[in-house]
Amino acid sequence: MKLFLYTTLLLFALSIDLAGQSYLVLQKGHNQKTRIRYEVGETMTYKLRDIPYYMTDVIREIQPAHILLGENIVSPRQIEVIDVRTKDERNSTLRNLTLMPAGAALLLLTAETVNSLYGEGSIQYSNASIGIAGGLVGTALIMSQIRYKRFRIKGSRSLIVLTQEEWEDNARSNRPIR
Repeated sequence: MKLFLYTTLLLFALSIDLAGQSYLVLQKGHNQKTRIRYEVGETMTYKLRDIPYYMTDVIREIQPAHILLGENIVSPRQIEVIDVRTKDERNSTLRNLTLMPAGAALLLLTAETVNSLYGEGSIQYSNASIGIAGGLVGTALIMSQIRYKRFRIKGSRSLIVLTQEEWEDNARSNRPIR
């Protein structure tokens, strides 16, 4: 009986905590597919309007009027830019796509090496294969620079504080946020 009572109290305490949870949502316009969501306990790198450098801190509490961080209390209106390099899911896709041309260049040069060793007994590369491999490596280097680095809050880009209920209602109804 005591086990049942403790289990019930624990589940009740967890449900109260989840109902009160808020999210910090970064969204451009009404596009819901590109939302970036921060939760309590996550690390956020941000730049305030009056301070010229970035700060990294852990989110302790999210309220509509303020965000309580590990060493700072910030109003959502004070935040100018948020660094999203590690948070944006699209960056992992771009990172994986960057590896493809570099791997293709390595495979091409390996095949050229094996063919020249088998056919001529020495390592020789044709100008065409060196040019193609160089182009593939160059493509990989260019693609590595195309990442979503910063979310600048201005214009149609907004920083929104949502409760758990608002987040779930919005996800079900598929309507734009405020």
